[in-house]
Amino acid sequence: MQTLRERTKTDSVYEEIKKLILRGELSSDTPISENYLAQRFGISRTPIREALKRLDMEGFVRIIPNQGVFVRDVSISEVKEIYDLRIALEEFVVKELTNTLSEDDLSALEGNLARQEEALLKNDAFAFHEEDRKFHDYFMKTYGNAMITDFITNLRDRIEGINVNMLKQPGNMELFWSEHRRILEALRRKDGEGATKEMDEHLKGGKERLLRG
Repeated sequence: MQTLRERTKTDSVYEEIKKLILRGELSSDTPISENYLAQRFGISRTPIREALKRLDMEGFVRIIPNQGVFVRDVSISEVKEIYDLRIALEEFVVKELTNTLSEDDLSALEGNLARQEEALLKNDAFAFHEEDRKFHDYFMKTYGNAMITDFITNLRDRIEGINVNMLKQPGNMELFWSEHRRILEALRRKDGEGATKEMDEHLKGGKERLLRG
């Protein structure tokens, strides 16, 4: 049984390895080296192994006996399924929030859009993606259903790497920003149907762009 200190170390290593996967620093082409990770983080291989087991259970890596640990590729069918679930849940949440968002909430979302615009002007896909996540997270957290929030977070994590690559393609950051702007404007008008429609078009467009590669 792991001690509290060991669990804390494993949790920390888990988060760091997950970041490496999501940023594309670990690829599916070659096995993940436990020795490399142990040296990089300055720890023993035990918490590395525990973290990799957890990532295997969550679908981020595959542990293949006698071959090693590999970053798991996302299939076309998984992209479709993930976006179908996101569309259903995020549209529901946005519609539910239409009449409950305060001026402070709307101001916070405006600030997020300003940071998105700053990132796209710098052509910084990673910074833009962070703000894109925060934009969608704001609705989840404000709605306050922890199960929906955790579920959506896990779904998005599964396709994080390919989402960043999509944003690097010419015109996509500008397109996402304008779609986010239309969602916010509909919410300012307290137009639930309009906000739902804009979210639907935004997520379906993201799904189509990912599937086109």
